[in-house]
Amino acid sequence: MDFNMYQKEVQLKDGAKVLLRPMVAEDQDDLYEFFKAIPREEVRYLRDDVQSRLLVEKWAKNLDYNKTLPILAVKDGDIIADATINRRRSGWKWHLGTVRLFVHKDYRNVGLGHLMIEELGRIAYELKIEKLIVEIPGLNTAAVNAFSKEGFYRAAVIPNMVKDRENRPVDVVVMMKDIKPAHDDEYDYDF
Repeated sequence: MDFNMYQKEVQLKDGAKVLLRPMVAEDQDDLYEFFKAIPREEVRYLRDDVQSRLLVEKWAKNLDYNKTLPILAVKDGDIIADATINRRRSGWKWHLGTVRLFVHKDYRNVGLGHLMIEELGRIAYELKIEKLIVEIPGLNTAAVNAFSKEGFYRAAVIPNMVKDRENRPVDVVVMMKDIKPAHDDEYDYDF
C-alpha cells in the first residue's frame, strides 16, 4: 500500500465530507493546534503529552509509516481527528497493530469515529496485520462502545494499570479485533 498516494473522502451522518489521509511533516503546526485545543479533563487520560509542541515536532520529523501510520481526518483544512496504527516489523508482535484514536469533540456522534475505526481495519488488512489492539481508559465508556460496535472485543480489564496526568490510578480496557486468521494461506509459515 503506497501511503504517499493514499487519500479517502468519507461522508459523515450530517452530510459533511471529510478527507482521510496520512500525516505529513507539514501538518506539524495544525496537529499541535488540534491537540492544544483538547480540554484538560480529556487530555489527562491520553497516553502521551500531546499538548507538548516538542512531542508533535518529534512526530513530524520522524515520520516512518512502517512503524507508526498516523491517519488524519481533515475538514475545510482543519484536522478534526487523529488515528494511528503502531506496529513492529519483527519479533513476536510483528502481526499486531496497536491503535489510537482521538476525535475532536465537535465531530463526535456524527459517524467520524466509526468511519476511522473501519478504515484502520481496512488498512490493517492491506498491511497483513492479523490483530488490532486498543487500550482505553476504563472511564471512557463512549470509546469502549465505539470500538465494540466495530467488532473489537474486551480481551482484558487491568485495574489501576496507568495513572492520569493528576497521578490518579485508572483502569485500562484492552480490546482486540481479529483482522486476518492466525493461519492464513497467504502467509508462509515455517513450523
